[in-house]
Amino acid sequence: MPKAESYNDLIFQLGDLARDRLAGKPNCPRTMDRVYRAEAALVARRDELAVLEQQMNDEDAAWQDYLAQYEGKRAAEFEIVKKWKKAVDAVEGQTKTLRKTLTNRRADLRYAQDALKKLEKKHSDLELVTQEESKLGLSRDNIKKNRIQMMRLTREVEDLDRQVELALTPKPGQPGAAGILAHKRMLDMEDAMNAQKEAVDEAMAEIDRAIAEKETEVQAAEDYLDQALFLLGEDVYAQRIQDAQLASFYPRLDRAQ
Repeated sequence: MPKAESYNDLIFQLGDLARDRLAGKPNCPRTMDRVYRAEAALVARRDELAVLEQQMNDEDAAWQDYLAQYEGKRAAEFEIVKKWKKAVDAVEGQTKTLRKTLTNRRADLRYAQDALKKLEKKHSDLELVTQEESKLGLSRDNIKKNRIQMMRLTREVEDLDRQVELALTPKPGQPGAAGILAHKRMLDMEDAMNAQKEAVDEAMAEIDRAIAEKETEVQAAEDYLDQALFLLGEDVYAQRIQDAQLASFYPRLDRAQ
């Protein structure tokens, strides 16, 4: 015995067919307007998603172009460094630990800057909900301590920067000066590349979060359109609108479960 057809499936199919058969016709049910609105909303969400996906692609393409240029310039400098390898190795031995310390302090400074921004935002929010001086005072003290810490880190980074700059600047007439300067340019390029990568990673993560949110909106818009088509199908079935293709569903729905 054949399996009974599903009422919900048939109603949806009827609504989907009615969208094409009845659009713009005099006997078009009023529920068709809901379908139009749902379709417009879905198209808008999909267009917005496409824009975000293009932003992601553009960001990645720009980063790949940047890397290609970086590698090209680095390769040119490296040829100079190889020519004066002994002089460069001597300077590298003197500055390696110093540069590692500088890198760590720069990271500490970025963390302190982010922490200060969060504390200031938290304090602004706190001022909106309380006038209790003990809480506000404690919040201001935390901000003050973090500002002092950030200022100390800023001075330390600046001092380390000067030390590295001095160590990588050859003295007049110093053998291998061209190699040392090329090495310095490579290090500067690497620092710039790492900073650029951090910015790109942050931008890509933000776009990725926006895409995930937009995909949720697209799914919701698709669900709303499905509901609109279902309601249109129910309306068409209730009115038994005269149309040869639509009418073929009516007896099947009468028998459906």
